[in-house]
Amino acid sequence: MKTQRSGFTLMEIMVVIIVIAVLASVAGPMIGSITDQGRSSATKANLSSLKSALLSFQRDAGRFPVGGGPVFNISLKANYNNLANAKIVFSATSVNNVLVNDHNYMTLGGYDRRYKGPYMDANPEDFMYDSWGTALEYFAEGNTLYLRSRGVNGFAEGVNNIINMSDELKEEADVDDILVPITRARRAYQ
Repeated sequence: MKTQRSGFTLMEIMVVIIVIAVLASVAGPMIGSITDQGRSSATKANLSSLKSALLSFQRDAGRFPVGGGPVFNISLKANYNNLANAKIVFSATSVNNVLVNDHNYMTLGGYDRRYKGPYMDANPEDFMYDSWGTALEYFAEGNTLYLRSRGVNGFAEGVNNIINMSDELKEEADVDDILVPITRARRAYQ
């Protein structure tokens, strides 16, 4: 008498493993792309909030904070008569970030009477970095102030290249920087 055994043959198991492997190889890049799109959207929202906070500060104080700390390049010198005495700082630490501190804590010179902050409720370590963990940049190029995320690759593409490229060219050239103009001045920043 013959007994019946239940189970899968080696060939059936191999076919199932191959099908799963093919599906995983197709779905993997799609999932990575969706993750990058989500991070990009979160970074754009963060940059938008930061832009609003900077514009509110500028409306109240009459000038933008100077970029400070090791993370940001200080290229906003034209706004300040004496950079060494400029104590209105925009940096990645809560101690030196004018957007999160109470004006009684910060030394704002003649600007403390007009200060209506804090302008951001979060910790600077949360909003001064993009979704990939790279520090956001606050800088002047020509007569425009910008906020920039270096994107997925972490490399800074040239500002003029980004501005002058169409979206299709950006895709072809793999430009992933996120650039948000804050304001434009009549004269170029020095």
